[in-house]
Amino acid sequence: MATKADKMVFRALKTAVEKDQLRLYMDYGKVNRPGSPIYNPWECLLPILIPVLIGLMLIILVGVIFGLLFIVAMIMVYSTYFKKKLYHKVIERTKAYLISSYENCENLWKFGGIVLVNAENKKLGCVAPEGDWKEFVILNFSDYMLDKKTEETKKDEKQPTENK
Repeated sequence: MATKADKMVFRALKTAVEKDQLRLYMDYGKVNRPGSPIYNPWECLLPILIPVLIGLMLIILVGVIFGLLFIVAMIMVYSTYFKKKLYHKVIERTKAYLISSYENCENLWKFGGIVLVNAENKKLGCVAPEGDWKEFVILNFSDYMLDKKTEETKKDEKQPTENK
């Protein structure tokens, strides 16, 4: 169960990611595999399975050479175009999952394969699961931990009221 302090740290993490001040890097092979909370088996299977099945049909219907050439060409297209698109989809899905809730963030962090990096100073980072993401967020983005309502309340309290 998340404490109030944990929720404040998570709020800072979420705000920093949304403002693109905290970048998310990942080990694609580790994050996008069975057991990962963001793994989608169809994204891994279909881009290869569909060209192979169509190629096999072409081998049977047209000829061996034409079918094999189709398979090779489609695998090249997959490796140059579709793989990059899938990689970006996995990154976006990982970001969305990470900032969707504190529990999801903890689950993904325990699974590993992601790195949080301060966008202003790329030398500052935190690697999952070894690093402590909460401490990293507190050190780098503590100003986002306060709620806007509490900031406005503090400003109102500091300003003297004028009596007329």
